[in-house]
Amino acid sequence: MYSKQEENLILYQKAKHKITIHLILYFILLCIYFLAMAYLFSSMEFLKVDNSAFKSMLIKLGTGQILLYGITFILLSAGKKWFKILYWIDVVISLLLIYFPVKMLMTNLSMLLPFFVLIACMLIKTIVLCQIGGYLKHNRWCKIYYDHTIELDDEDDDWVEKQTKNVDYEKIKDKYEKEFEESDQEDEYVTEKAPMTLPQLSIRLGIIIYGELMLFPILIQILSNLFESLDMQKVFATKDIFMLCIFTAFIWTIPLFYMYYNQKATKKIIACCMLGEIIRIMLYLPKFMDYYQSNEYSIRVFIFFVIVDIIRVAILFIFAIHVLKSEQEYAQNPRD
Repeated sequence: MYSKQEENLILYQKAKHKITIHLILYFILLCIYFLAMAYLFSSMEFLKVDNSAFKSMLIKLGTGQILLYGITFILLSAGKKWFKILYWIDVVISLLLIYFPVKMLMTNLSMLLPFFVLIACMLIKTIVLCQIGGYLKHNRWCKIYYDHTIELDDEDDDWVEKQTKNVDYEKIKDKYEKEFEESDQEDEYVTEKAPMTLPQLSIRLGIIIYGELMLFPILIQILSNLFESLDMQKVFATKDIFMLCIFTAFIWTIPLFYMYYNQKATKKIIACCMLGEIIRIMLYLPKFMDYYQSNEYSIRVFIFFVIVDIIRVAILFIFAIHVLKSEQEYAQNPRD
């Protein structure tokens, strides 16, 4: 019989092995999907599109998503819980990418079938990706690997014993004991995790600021009909929200590095960045009022733009306030 700590370590090792295999299989499945798409639209006569822009779009969408999910799956294999958030951001981006074939379809209505097949395949892919996300969230082994928790039903009283039976503990001890934070309490399966450190929080901040930089301009572009001028010729929101996101990414990269290197001035820098966002709003307000007074846009456009920017800033501020309230131990010197 093993102690609870030994059982936890064995289960952690098995969970890592199983999940790594699943992630590799999922990535291979994605690669097969994109190869199949390339074959369909290059070999099937009824799906061929004699349009260089269409072919370029397929290549960019395929290559970009293979790189995106390849990096994400590598990060997920590290076992950090917050990388699952990055995965769901990728899924949202995949869904938003449907905008590009839809937009191209509007100018090529004569090629309805190829575009319809492409959009249908992208929707199916997104559904499959959501199923993978469900696996990462609800699967028992995923909860062990990412959350360090074991859920047992009434009928699974001997599940742990079955999973750890006939396992050579010594073979895995040296390899995994440093990765797994063992619980101090021998009678519990739930690992008590310490509050996140600043370097760990810096990763989340990076996901937020650079995720917003990608997500919100794409969102505005997809919903451009909500932001069009009355003559349907102008859309100020796309360019402006992108520039605002660029500004946010620029100034918040400074506290990101301070957090990563665990510096004492981190909270002061974050407070300054929050103040910078407020100043940015005040400086942008005259330009925003010029748009309003030009009478080129309906009031709906400004309401939606304000809502989008409030959501964007609120996400950032909620995280920043969480960091400001957290208790941290700071490094004496920057890391090498």
